Amino acid sequence: MDSLNRNNEDQDDAIDAGEELLSTPRQRVDVMQLLFWGCLLISIAAASVALAWPRASGAPGPILLIAMASGGLVFLLWTVRGAGRMLGLFPERGSAIRAAQASQPRFGWIEALDECVLIADQGGAPVAANNAYKDLTRLALMVGGSNDSAPVTVDRLFGASPGLAAPVYRLSKDAKVGLSRREILPPITIGPEQVPAQYEISVSPLPRGKVLWRIRPIAGEREATGAADLKSLYVEDAPMGFFAARPDGTITYANSWLRDTLGLPETARNIRIDDIMRPEFVKMLGRDRKTGLPGRADIQLRGRDGIEIPVQAITTWSGRGAEASGRTILLASAQVMNGGEERFALSSSRPPRVDGDPMFDDAPFGAVRLQGDSVQGAVILDANRALMEMTDGQAAPGQKFSGLFQAEDGEDTLSKALVDAIDKPVGLRIAGKNPRHVNVFVALDGSGRPSVAYVMDITEQRQLEIRLAHGEKMQAIGQLAGGVAHDFNNVLQGIILNNEQLMVRHPLGDPSYANLQSIHEFSMRAKELVKMLLAYARQQTFKREVFAVTDWMTEFSILLRQLLDERIEMDVKHGRDVPYIKADKNQLENALFNLATNARDAMLSHKNGGKLTIRTARATGKDAHAKGFGFVEDGDYMLIEVEDTGHGMTKDVMDKIFQPFFTTKEAGVGTGLGLATVYGIIKQSGGYICTTSGIGKGTTFHIYLPALKAEDIPAPVETIATEKTAARPMDISGRGRILLIEDEDGVRGIAASLLRSRGYEVEEACDGEEAMDILEDQPGSFDLVISDVVMPGKDGPTLIREAKELLGHARVIFISGYAERDIAQQLDDDRAVSFLPKPFTVRQLAERVKQELGTPGKEAA
Repeated sequence: MDSLNRNNEDQDDAIDAGEELLSTPRQRVDVMQLLFWGCLLISIAAASVALAWPRASGAPGPILLIAMASGGLVFLLWTVRGAGRMLGLFPERGSAIRAAQASQPRFGWIEALDECVLIADQGGAPVAANNAYKDLTRLALMVGGSNDSAPVTVDRLFGASPGLAAPVYRLSKDAKVGLSRREILPPITIGPEQVPAQYEISVSPLPRGKVLWRIRPIAGEREATGAADLKSLYVEDAPMGFFAARPDGTITYANSWLRDTLGLPETARNIRIDDIMRPEFVKMLGRDRKTGLPGRADIQLRGRDGIEIPVQAITTWSGRGAEASGRTILLASAQVMNGGEERFALSSSRPPRVDGDPMFDDAPFGAVRLQGDSVQGAVILDANRALMEMTDGQAAPGQKFSGLFQAEDGEDTLSKALVDAIDKPVGLRIAGKNPRHVNVFVALDGSGRPSVAYVMDITEQRQLEIRLAHGEKMQAIGQLAGGVAHDFNNVLQGIILNNEQLMVRHPLGDPSYANLQSIHEFSMRAKELVKMLLAYARQQTFKREVFAVTDWMTEFSILLRQLLDERIEMDVKHGRDVPYIKADKNQLENALFNLATNARDAMLSHKNGGKLTIRTARATGKDAHAKGFGFVEDGDYMLIEVEDTGHGMTKDVMDKIFQPFFTTKEAGVGTGLGLATVYGIIKQSGGYICTTSGIGKGTTFHIYLPALKAEDIPAPVETIATEKTAARPMDISGRGRILLIEDEDGVRGIAASLLRSRGYEVEEACDGEEAMDILEDQPGSFDLVISDVVMPGKDGPTLIREAKELLGHARVIFISGYAERDIAQQLDDDRAVSFLPKPFTVRQLAERVKQELGTPGKEAA
C-alpha cells in the first residue's frame, strides 16, 4: 500500500515538474516553428505564381496546385481533429508525451487495495472508484449495474441512515479544506437482508485538488447476526423463542416465534431487551455474562398490548466487555403449558369417548366432520368440544354447517366465502349472542366432497390488531402534534420577543400601545394552545416533586369549587393510607381542571346540575384488572377517581374522547384538546387513565399514578426562606460573555440583541458545528452557553458533551419547546445546567441569565 502511494506520488511529482519546465518562458527563437512558417510561405508563393502566370510555371504548374490543395486539406484535418487538437496549432516540447499519458487510465493503483476506495474532488464529486467501492454501492443502494457505471458520492451511499449524517458531514468538511480525518460510523443494517455492519471512513488529500476516501468494514462475525444466517440454522422457524442481543441491550435478531408472541412486525428495528421485559428480568439475563456459563431463569415477556407471558430463558454469553454477545432461548413455562395463565388457559378436557379420536375431540381449535356434496349445503356429523363452546352449542349434529356463520353481506357472499375456504383460510364471524372472529379452512375427501372443517378463533388477534392500529394512529397524531407545536413554538417565540421590544418603545399612552397589548394577549392564548398540544404529545416540560395527594387535594379543592357552578355539589373523599407520588403539581392540576370543567358542562347541559365526586385511595394493578382495565401493569398505585352524575357516554364516544380536536360540544365551544391534554399528562407521569360510563348514569375517570415506596420519600425540608428570597425584585442587567446557539435565525437575532442591550457580550452560532468552531478558536472564554436542544447535525447535549474541555467553568442553559427529559444526565458531566422552556419572555430570559451569572458560589465543575 505504501509503495503504491509512493509510486503514484513520484509520478505526479514528475508530471508537475515537467509542466513547470514547459510553462517557463523560452529565452531563444524556436527554429522548428521558423522552418514551418518559411516552408508554408514558399508554398503559398509558388502556388500564387502558378495561378498568375501559368505559362511561366509550365507543365508542373497544375501538379503543384493539386499537391498544395491536398497538403492544405491534410493540415486542416490534423489541426481540428485527432492529435492536432490535443497538441495544438503550434506544438511545444512534451506535447506528444502528455497526449500519450492522457490516453492511459487514471488512478489504476486503487484496484490493488482490498478496501473500498473513492477518488473525488474537494467538493465530493466522484472521479474514480475501485470495484470494491462499486460492490458496496450496489449492496447499500440495492441497485443493479456493471462495474463501468459511474460511482456515487459517499453522502448518497450512506444517506439512507440519518445517524450517519454528522460523521459524514465532518469528513466532507475536512476534505474541502485539504485535511485528513478518520471517523468510525455507528452500526447500521445494510443490504436486502438488513445485516448489521459497521465501517471506518478516512479522508486524505491528494495532489491536484483530489481527495482519497477509504472505507473499511470493522464489524466482525459477532455483529453479523442477520436473519439469513439464522434461518440457515433453522432458528427462524423454530417452535421456541430465540433472540440475540448486544451488551447495551439492543436486540439484533428475534425469530418468528418471539415476534409473533410479542406482536412485533418482521421489520421492527431498534428493539431493546427492556422494551419486552421488566428491569429485574434484564438483570437476571446478564448475571452470568462474566462466567460465560449458560444461565437459566424464569421471566415474563411483555407484548405490545402490555400483557406479560411467563417463559423460561436460557442465556449464553460469549466475548468480553463491549465485544460480548448474548443468545437467549425462550421456552414456554410449565404454567403456560398447564393452563395457569389466563391468556393461554385451556378448559379441562372432557373424558374421551370410547369410539372417539382424542386428536379430534380435544384439539385446542374447532373441528367438525361434514357430509354433503357441497360445502354450502354440508351438514354436521360431529363437532369437537372447542367448536361446541365457540358456537354456544349450535354446532350440533344434523345442523347445517353454513348456519354457524353470520351472513353479513347476504347468503351469496357467505356461500362464496365457504367455497374459497377450500383453498385457504377465510375470515368469518360466528352467529350468536357473542359473535367471534374465526378463520375457517375446509378439507375435501378423495371424491372431492367436504370432509372436515377447521375453525380457529382469532377474536383476540383481531382485537389486538384493532388496538394496535388505534395505538399507531394515536402515536402518529401525537408525533404530528408535537412537531407542529415545536415549529410553532419558534414562530411564537419570535413574535413574543419582538412584541415586548416594541412595547418598551411604545409605552402606555402611546397610540400603538393598545394594538401591541392585543398582540401580547393573543400570543399568550397561542402559548396555552401549544402547551396543550405538547401535553398530548407527551413532550411538555415536567418539574416532578414528591408530595402527599391528600394535602395537595385539600388546597386544590378550594380553587376547584370556585370553578364549578353553584348548581353543582362537590364532594372530596380521601381513603386510608394514601401513598405519596412524584409528579408535576401544575400539570396534575391542569388535568383535574379539564376533567372538572367537562363534568360541569355535561351536568349543566343535560340535568341543569348534579354532583361531582373526587375520591383518592391506594390501589394495585389487580384492583384495576378487576374493573376491566387489563392493560394496567401490576404494582402499587395512587388512585384518583373523578365521578359526575351527567348524561354519560356511549361506547363509540368513549373510544374517541382522548383523540385531539374531538368534542361533543357545540361548534365554537372548546378546542377539543381538553381530554387529549389530560391523557398526555397522565401518560407522561407514568400512569394510566381509564373511563367507565353509562347512558343516564354519569361518567367516572380513574387515574392510576405510580405510588412511591417508603424509602423513596425524602425527608421534609424548610422552604419558607427560599420562597422569600426568590420573591425579591431582581436587577436583570449584567456583564459576561455568552455563546448563543439557536438554529432559528429570527429567534437568535432578537434574543442576542436583547441580551446585548442589557450589558452582555454575545457571540452567535447557528448550529452545533459552528459553535464548536467558535469554542475551538476561543477556548474557556465564555461565562455562559445558551443552546437550543434540537438542532440539525449536532444537537445541544452532544455539543456540550464533546466541548467539555473547551467550556472551562461556563454554565449552560438549554432552551427548547420539547420536554427537559433529564438533559443533565445525558451530558455525563457534573456541570451546572438549567432548562428554559420555549416560548419565554424577555424578562424570563434575562432573569435566568442573571441567576446563572450572578451566583458565584454555585460554580460549575
